[in-house]
Amino acid sequence: MKLNLNHILFKPIVDIIRVFRRENRLVIADVGVVVFFFVLCAVYPLLYSLIYNPETVHDVNIAVIDNCRSQETRKLVRDLNATPDVRVVAYAANMQEAERMMHEKDIYGFVSIPSDFSKCTNRGEQAHLDVYCDMSVMLRYKALLLSVTNVTQAMAAKKQAAAVAPVIYNRGSIVENREVPLGNVAAGIASAVLLFVFPLVVQQSMLLGVGMLHGGSFERRVHNLGYDPKEVPASVPSTILGKTMSYQLMYILPVIYVMYFAPMFFSFPHHASLLSILELAVPFILSVSFMAQSIMFIIRERESVFLVLAFTSVIFVFLTGVSWPSHQMSPLWKTVAGCLPSTWMSNAYVLIQSDGATIADVAHHLKMLWLLSGVYFVLACVTEGLILRPYYRNMQTRTAVNRHALYRREAERNGVDIVGD
Repeated sequence: MKLNLNHILFKPIVDIIRVFRRENRLVIADVGVVVFFFVLCAVYPLLYSLIYNPETVHDVNIAVIDNCRSQETRKLVRDLNATPDVRVVAYAANMQEAERMMHEKDIYGFVSIPSDFSKCTNRGEQAHLDVYCDMSVMLRYKALLLSVTNVTQAMAAKKQAAAVAPVIYNRGSIVENREVPLGNVAAGIASAVLLFVFPLVVQQSMLLGVGMLHGGSFERRVHNLGYDPKEVPASVPSTILGKTMSYQLMYILPVIYVMYFAPMFFSFPHHASLLSILELAVPFILSVSFMAQSIMFIIRERESVFLVLAFTSVIFVFLTGVSWPSHQMSPLWKTVAGCLPSTWMSNAYVLIQSDGATIADVAHHLKMLWLLSGVYFVLACVTEGLILRPYYRNMQTRTAVNRHALYRREAERNGVDIVGD
């Protein structure tokens, strides 16, 4: 018995497979899309990780200008030198000498102790220290600032305890200050930031790649009287699903590489199993694919993806909550953040990768990713069926009247004058 592939039950499946095969060929044949889909995912995690590697610095060379020269300040310098992050390599007589040492790269910062430092601390008054640091590397600034802060806080706690000891019979610290890193045990910037960025790399690479594919299709229509010679006639849902199947297949290896192996290469927190990452990645890739197809009506040329989409990377980083706390966002920006797959994926990924959460613990994030997949699928169908296809038919109608109409329109959009038809 021979199956009729044009039967109403089989035709949608056949169309999805045809669109899937067409999209695979377009991706492989387009160098620009290959760069976005594969090279970008391969290079960016390494590049970002190398920029922040090492995560922490130790024994940063500093100098001290001690204008007080008391027993108390000498102990402060010894305590500062005993911290793991800085190393006191010299005493400077004045600011000019310390600045000269910094210019010659003998030191990367210095601490200036005023002459009234001990007098103020013994009176119970607030004392001040001046800290200067070479800002060419933020990690050195962080190491010096934290070391000075910890040493001076410890000194203040001891003086406070000594002052009230006769009253409360407590010779310990009034307030015990203890730092216990959770998840990010290295207390490094890379472990705190890059785990949020890795899902964003995947999202941006797909948005840029899909945008370039759509721009190429639009340019082919301009040169072929409104028709795309590589188009596969299919229904709107079949077209959307066929493209999404192609992108889902293309991103299996990039997702595994970016989210599973890249953290291992640089010893970032790595508690998630491959299965957990894939459970999150499936609705994440679906939602990003549908989102990309739902906004493609704004792309008219291959190059326009750089102007339209590339700048959104920084915005998406802020909306994840890694640098701009979510509880400080206005309701508008919270709503915008909730509409982005990267927001839910990044936070869920950090929870399972850094804090050891399970899929059950991030069930809400997973549900939101599936919800976004459904919403963006509907929007992608609306974009394809009610915006793009009528626009393509309008292109074909105009070229039927004047075969140079599309060239003239594109020339006008780009500010080029054409004489005659």
